[in-house]
Amino acid sequence: MAEERNPSRSVSPPPQAAPETGPSRAAAAWVTQLGRTLKTCRLYDRANPTVVRFREDLASTLSLMLEAHGPVRLSFTSSDVMLGEVSLHPARSREDNVALPFFRDGIRAITFSPGIEPAEVEALVDRLLRVTSREAGDEDLVTLLWDAHLTHVDVDFVSTDGDVEGGGGGDEPPLDDAPVAPWPAKTGGGAGGGAGGGAGGGAPGAAPGAAPGAAPSTGDGSATTTRSDDRATGVIPGDLEVEFAKIEAESEGLTGRFQQEFRSEYKLTTVSSTLALMSDCLDSGAGEQDRVELARFLPRVLHEAVGLGLWNEGRVALALLNRCVSPEWSAAAFVHELELPTSVTTSGAVAQLDQQDTRGLQEFLALADDLGPPAAEWLMRVLGESQQERARRTVAKLVSELVKDNPERIAPWLSDSRWYVVRNAVQILSWIGGDAIAGLLRPAAAHPEPRVRREVVAALEQVSVERARPLLLEMLDVADAHVFSSVLHQLSAARDANTARRIARLLQDPGFDARPADERHAIYLALGSTAADDLIPELEAELHKGNWLALKPDPRLQAIARCIARIGTEAARSTLQRGASSRRAPVKQACQSALEGFHPNG
Repeated sequence: MAEERNPSRSVSPPPQAAPETGPSRAAAAWVTQLGRTLKTCRLYDRANPTVVRFREDLASTLSLMLEAHGPVRLSFTSSDVMLGEVSLHPARSREDNVALPFFRDGIRAITFSPGIEPAEVEALVDRLLRVTSREAGDEDLVTLLWDAHLTHVDVDFVSTDGDVEGGGGGDEPPLDDAPVAPWPAKTGGGAGGGAGGGAGGGAPGAAPGAAPGAAPSTGDGSATTTRSDDRATGVIPGDLEVEFAKIEAESEGLTGRFQQEFRSEYKLTTVSSTLALMSDCLDSGAGEQDRVELARFLPRVLHEAVGLGLWNEGRVALALLNRCVSPEWSAAAFVHELELPTSVTTSGAVAQLDQQDTRGLQEFLALADDLGPPAAEWLMRVLGESQQERARRTVAKLVSELVKDNPERIAPWLSDSRWYVVRNAVQILSWIGGDAIAGLLRPAAAHPEPRVRREVVAALEQVSVERARPLLLEMLDVADAHVFSSVLHQLSAARDANTARRIARLLQDPGFDARPADERHAIYLALGSTAADDLIPELEAELHKGNWLALKPDPRLQAIARCIARIGTEAARSTLQRGASSRRAPVKQACQSALEGFHPNG
């Protein structure tokens, strides 16, 4: 037999979905917007434009809704936000549960009144983020909202007198069934109370009608242990010596934790702490005059960071200075101070840079890059003082990128008394390349240090042959063996009558045979690559010099015959054919051998 249903038993109707029109739809949209705002604030910094826009839209939407529909009272369950019996935002997951922070901390309803200020909405969002963050401690949302003094926000919360403040027993109802305490009325003309409309001015949890912090009565005249704000009061039973022994036993671990936290806090440098404070000042809505004052102070912090080798802190200080947008600050003026020979900051920076590893070097380069092109001259001074070749080469590479559009800024360093500084300057010009650097390289081409001259020859490879040729010819007179061969190799890139005649004079010089073998070989190769028909008669005359009675092959004659063959013209072929008919055996052998490898040019 089917059991009859008890008509007297009440059954709670299921929550209704928000309707398409009316206050419920507006409230549902606002609660959804609140959830999205909280998610966005957790993802990005407070100053992020997206976060700012979300917060502003949340406040303006609530203000418009209250003007259109009057006060709105939202109630909370463990997984939903309600407007009366209408479900506004049922939770699909823990991350999507907007109601949970309110319900967990005892808030059962919250009422928004017309005239609410954007600052009040900001305060509500900040406190929600605070109690839902990973760093949240023992704070509860009720106390935080109470301390915020929100004039147009009233909160109904669950009274904790029964199970915490009053120290009740197991017969008390669970927390969900506990009576809802009203939000205490504001003094001094605040907005009206919440659902309960309480009149007390004490902190949440105080007994109605009692003075703030007073212990509630048990009815028989004795006071029980209660709570004033968040501190336990009243008589704590127990033996004093026992309690003291417990504290003493725990003191060692607590002392160690305190010391560890103390050391962690003081690991931060003075520069880092100062920058954090300056950042907070800017984030707190500093006005134009405040920014000017900060811009006057921050360069001192930047000097300190650079001098101590704290490159990342220097970048933070530079970013804060750029945020100040002060007419009194410029990166060019700052680096000009660092360029001065008397700059203690630069001396300290170089000393720190030479001691740091690759990571520190990369952080330094990032700071220099943030300073931009004005930093080039300062970096050249760093190059001059650094004792680490690894650091010098990397810094020089950055300088080449900063001055690539104005290579003449490197010119003063080409006459520096330190040869390695000049070599670094030439390397920078080599990385820049182009015909514009040819004139700048001329002072270094005659430098007494061979390593500088070799670097000049290498840099001229980045210049067109026409612009490089005059300077290369000048270097032949002062070139050592290595530079001499390198110069001739570059001159061999194209045929030129003047170049060929200049090299021919080296061949005709009486001291030619005394030159090292590699130099003579370089002269032969360059002569064959640069000479043309106008020089063939002189080469033919050189070919027929020597002892007529010699019978053995002559290496010098063979080299001259190969020079003629490399000219590759018909005149060159005819000259070799005449030599091959010579009655002098060495000349005949040299010309016959050259004809075998003859290849016409063009």
